Amino acid sequence: MYPFHPRLVHFPIALTLAGIAFVAVGLAARRSGEQWLWAGRWLLLLGWLSTLVAGIAGVVDQSRAADLPQVRDTINQHITVGVAILVVLGGALYWPLKNKQLLAVASGRRAYLVLLLVAALLILLDGWLGGKLVYELGVGVRGF
Repeated sequence: MYPFHPRLVHFPIALTLAGIAFVAVGLAARRSGEQWLWAGRWLLLLGWLSTLVAGIAGVVDQSRAADLPQVRDTINQHITVGVAILVVLGGALYWPLKNKQLLAVASGRRAYLVLLLVAALLILLDGWLGGKLVYELGVGVRGF
């Protein structure tokens, strides 16, 4: 049986990074940016949901990975960063709902963009760890 996780991870990556880009454009556009912000928030929500689905698939798939220390350590790092992504994206979704004035002030917009930048960096790190699992350690491709 083939692993599902590698087939699903492209959706959260694309949706979340597109959502971050849309929100950034919306914040930069200010007056005409409300539609960009609306679309960006929906993409972030879809990215969060698809991250959750991909994460669940990854937990299921990890049972097929070789029980080697380097594989186990890298999988644990990959999972930890994945959970961090869920937390940061969850915060990015919740914060503007909790604080309606967050994006109305320059300091709030900057802080929100920093949070989204952290999410993007975590996605890049997690993708790198996933690539390490596949291309260096052969997880999911060499019968593991």
